[in-house]
Amino acid sequence: MEQNPTLSTLNLHMLPFNERACVYHNELFLSDNFDDSNITSNLLDNPEVLTFITSPYPFKIQFAMMILCLNGHMRVNLNLNEYELQRNCIQIVTPGAIAQCVEITPDSRMAIIAFDTVNNIPENNTQSALIMRKFLINNAMLQLSDREMDEMMELYHHMRQKILRPEELFTHEILNNYTQIFYYNICQLMSPYVEQQDTQYVSRKKQIFDQFIELLRQHYTQERSIGFYANQLCITPKYLSQVIFDISNRHAGDWIRDYVILEAKALLKSGKYNVQQVSDLLNFANQSFFGSYFKKAVGCSPSAYQDS
Repeated sequence: MEQNPTLSTLNLHMLPFNERACVYHNELFLSDNFDDSNITSNLLDNPEVLTFITSPYPFKIQFAMMILCLNGHMRVNLNLNEYELQRNCIQIVTPGAIAQCVEITPDSRMAIIAFDTVNNIPENNTQSALIMRKFLINNAMLQLSDREMDEMMELYHHMRQKILRPEELFTHEILNNYTQIFYYNICQLMSPYVEQQDTQYVSRKKQIFDQFIELLRQHYTQERSIGFYANQLCITPKYLSQVIFDISNRHAGDWIRDYVILEAKALLKSGKYNVQQVSDLLNFANQSFFGSYFKKAVGCSPSAYQDS
């Protein structure tokens, strides 16, 4: 299936454009592999048969996305954390995340729903927005029962049928309402997890670690100094480093470096930027310094990685 030209603004170029893919008004994307038996189990070794997941390299996601797994399993790296989607799991991906599909089994059956914007998500509902945000602090995957997944897939199929009939008078309004129902169902399913989180004791060190990771997600393209993050948290760099190591068994500098390198890999493989532009986007003093930083972490130069 040829790529829809409207995707130049929708910016969903990393999503699977098989014959099951459909897009509505540059706002909503749906795809699945329910009719596809040609899925490779090792993406890096078999790039020529990537039919559903289109890139084995890290890529930055500029849209909200949900992956619904009905069967099989898929391993995904999301912001340096690895997740394994299995039957009746939903993976939730927020804009700005960097993702990489590591493995997908031949029996996997997945559906994807992606939104270019979240304007049709009812953020004015304070309770649902709070549940969503609290859940996503520590989770990116939701486990459903058979009945719950059946309900979500029924909504998916209704949305798909409406997208395939865009000429109907109230398609936009109906899709908007389906989207909101989907959103509220997700929030309802998250609610028990959030209630459990609220009743659990969280140590001061864990709070600092979570705050550090959140700050890192916001500032890693501009700030690579441990001192910056310590200052934001009103603690000393030495204490921050100790806390991060105690909680994660990794140094704060390693977390910062890995976020920067993950972004660099995504930008280099995006096909949009040369090495100099990636260096500038990540606020390195010059291309040479970026090259040394990248090679020390990855083992090859940015240009070699880009050409691989």
